Amino acid sequence: MQGLDFEWCRNPEIGLPRPDAVIFLALSTDAAALRGGFGEERYEKEEMQRRVRDLFNQLRQDPRDAEDWRVVDASGDIEQVSERIWAVAEPVIDSVKNKDIRSIL
Repeated sequence: MQGLDFEWCRNPEIGLPRPDAVIFLALSTDAAALRGGFGEERYEKEEMQRRVRDLFNQLRQDPRDAEDWRVVDASGDIEQVSERIWAVAEPVIDSVKNKDIRSIL
């Protein structure tokens, strides 16, 4: 897909502070298709989803950023997924909540 290459995806991050965590919600296209409204958005086409997933996996494995990424299984109902997200997010929040913002700018 034109415009969706690795460096194009990295460019918006240039010059921004490093995130405390990136939470990637992993869900297969087949599982996503079972959810209501899938396919109605222009980005919810199988080819686009596959390409975006491949690019996110490249970003996730890039040594410059790999330590920031947390992968969360997004299958299941909203309560299950939110519990998984919280289990990943809470330790990160706890680790940074007492940091002085000036020390990371």
